[in-house]
Parts: sequence; C-alpha cells; structure tokens
Amino acid sequence: MEAGERIVNEIISLLPNLVLGLLIFILFLIAASVARSLTQRVALRRFPRQGLALLLARFAHTGIVLIGFLIAVSVIAPSFQAADLIKVLGIGTVAIGFAFQNILQNFLAGILLLLQEPFRLGDFISVTGIEGNVSEIQARATVVTTRDGNAVVIPNALIVTSPVAVEGKTAAKKRA
Repeated sequence: MEAGERIVNEIISLLPNLVLGLLIFILFLIAASVARSLTQRVALRRFPRQGLALLLARFAHTGIVLIGFLIAVSVIAPSFQAADLIKVLGIGTVAIGFAFQNILQNFLAGILLLLQEPFRLGDFISVTGIEGNVSEIQARATVVTTRDGNAVVIPNALIVTSPVAVEGKTAAKKRA
C-alpha cells in the first residue's frame, strides 16, 4: 500500500513539470512549422532550386523540434543531460545503422534527389513501370499520382538506382 501511495505522490509531484515540458514542446513545434515555411520561402527566393528549398526547410524543422524535445525532457527530468543521450547514441549508432539500412539508404537518396532535382513537383515521370505526376518529394520516398488518381509511394533509393523518364511541365507546354 505504501509503495502505491509513494508512486502516486511522485507522479503528482511531476505533473507541473510534465505540463510545462509539454507546453514547451508544443511551442517548439509551432516555431518549427513557422521556421519551415519561412526557410522554404526565403530559400525559394534566393535559390531557384525547389528541392534545395524543401531540404533546408525540413532540416530547419527537424532541428528545432529536436532542440524543443531535448529542452522539454530536461524540464520534465532535471537530472537528464543531453550529453548522456549523445553518448548512448554514439555507442548504438553502428547497430542502428545496420537495423535501419534501407531507411537510411532511402533518406540519403531523397537528399540527393532534392539537391540534384532530376524532376520537380508536377512533372510526369515513369519509374519501373509506374507512371504519374510527382505530387510530393519526401526525404524517404516520392509520391506519384497515377492517371487514374491513385497515389503511389516510390522509395527514393529505387528512383536513384533505376532509369527515370521525366516529362516536365515545360516539355508538356512546348508540345501543346
């Protein structure tokens, strides 16, 4: 009975920290969304490459969310130190790398696609028999909308390693 009461008392004593940590994290999520849209707008003005703007915006968003998470965890558990987490992650990086090899491969291929821009949003592409308009280029996959309206998610590693036929919006306008 005493152990249960002690646990309940500890949880109650942590509630203010939990609420504060949650509020801090929510504020950082909002700030990350604002930063993503601002970064994308500024990058589109400064660089003509749409993929680079998307990549910079995603990095800004992810970085702010990560910082917000670390600060929120520090508020909830004051004994937590980010250095401890980094040490643990450093040791497990090799194991994580092998476990998530395909995900990392698709992520790196996504970065290459966003930097090289072999196609843009709205372009009509054909990859391994899948044809459609590019509706979204994500870090891990590219979403293509087929002629019949279906969304097909193609892993970016497949796009990087396969022949891709690209019919851009400008090519379609020239023929019309």
